[in-house]
Amino acid sequence: MDEPKDLLEKAVCVANSALIAALLALVVSCSSWKTPSPVCMAGAQLTSSGECRAQVAQDHHIPFREGEEVRVTQSYHGFDTHREDMAYSVDFACDEGTPITASRDGVVWSVRSDSNMSCPDPECVDDANYVILDHGDGTYSSYFHLQHKGVTVEPGDQVCRGQVIGLCGDTGYASGPHLHFSVLNPHWTTVPVNFVELRDGGGPGVALPRETYTSKNQRTFGCSDSDYSRLGHDAFAHRGIMLNRSLPMVIESDEDRTMYVQGRYTGQESHVAIHRRRTTEREWIEQCIEPDEDGAFSFRVDWPQQIFDEGYYFLMLTGADSDCSAPGWSWAYRVRVR
Repeated sequence: MDEPKDLLEKAVCVANSALIAALLALVVSCSSWKTPSPVCMAGAQLTSSGECRAQVAQDHHIPFREGEEVRVTQSYHGFDTHREDMAYSVDFACDEGTPITASRDGVVWSVRSDSNMSCPDPECVDDANYVILDHGDGTYSSYFHLQHKGVTVEPGDQVCRGQVIGLCGDTGYASGPHLHFSVLNPHWTTVPVNFVELRDGGGPGVALPRETYTSKNQRTFGCSDSDYSRLGHDAFAHRGIMLNRSLPMVIESDEDRTMYVQGRYTGQESHVAIHRRRTTEREWIEQCIEPDEDGAFSFRVDWPQQIFDEGYYFLMLTGADSDCSAPGWSWAYRVRVR
């Protein structure tokens, strides 16, 4: 017969075994239960399944004429200014007036050329002249610090790779002439880019600081017209919304300026709201609708000229209460009204 002490040890052993089994079951179940990540790091985006997925680095050419030698002064994760949303940026040194060329085919999204302000201080960050090209796949190449009156394209222009789009300058937050180049996603966070010239010999395509490279950005002619990017089905997945169809990011004035928004909401708010405001203003214009019992919703969103004249606007779609009030957000998509 077992002694009381032996019985106690056996009971403890059985209890521990049961506890371990329960913990293992919990670990297994947790490993297969994926919850939406609230934040994805730079270079990644949130998918509809709640995972942060690294964005595929697009192929681009060095944004200078073929044969031009350029030196990199700051690259990815540069300590000076290439951090957070601007982490995947590259600064190229260039003389004032040096031609800047498109790194890839695209359509001109926006430009600025009227600034003659420059200083080596963050207070001048909004004073840079620039060109931004839309490549039709949800990515945008940006070219900043261009010369005063040194932009050679206009919004809506179709641009071929290697075409001159501006001139090197030092406008904005700059201590001398240079080009700040980056590729952006739809909410203006930089994403990695592969430079075709830097893959020669099996290289990774990444521009390294203090290195000098030779552009092979040959001028191309007759490139096909590029479409503007659209917001995909999972553009608002981080707000609990899946769209039935993509949404335009350019609202054309020659159409009826109407956007039809359909999808399904999986959150706990009573309504779905669309929030819009001009990028230079602070007050949002809200419109909301109550989804059905399955979360499905469908509503018409108009952009009347008297309220939404030509320009650039922020857009966010999210769950909200009956007054269209919603939890805040740190960024919104940019759309253009023409």
